[in-house]
Amino acid sequence: MSSADTSFLLRPAAYLRRHPHSPIPVEDDREVMRRFAVRLGLSAPAVYLDDNIATRERQPRRPQFEALVHALMDGSHRVVLIPGPWVFSGDEYRTRLAHRVLTAAGCLRVMTLPTPLATVWRRRLITPDEDTGQMAGRERRR
Repeated sequence: MSSADTSFLLRPAAYLRRHPHSPIPVEDDREVMRRFAVRLGLSAPAVYLDDNIATRERQPRRPQFEALVHALMDGSHRVVLIPGPWVFSGDEYRTRLAHRVLTAAGCLRVMTLPTPLATVWRRRLITPDEDTGQMAGRERRR
């Protein structure tokens, strides 16, 4: 970190998306991101959490993503922690677009959970529930 780099002095942000009926408590998700921040030598992140629900709109609203962008523009954060790039979208183009929006808003670094942790996190989202057979945290793709 150079003397001009103050990005690590500000509180980081964490962006999460989850299904509102996920059997996994949101506190578990927050704790994973807090531990990730600690491993990086950062303070506990401010968490921006959007529900991952289908809407009739072509592009679902992500109010907490919008709030994150505004917080970046206001200078509240410079580092964003994510569990994986798929948190923005399953579509590669939209994922890159979200990253560009964050960068344009003032984000200096988007940091992703290391692969083993991200794999466990993602597996939790795509593994069918043993009792119901439904996907936990993500709607089944057809």
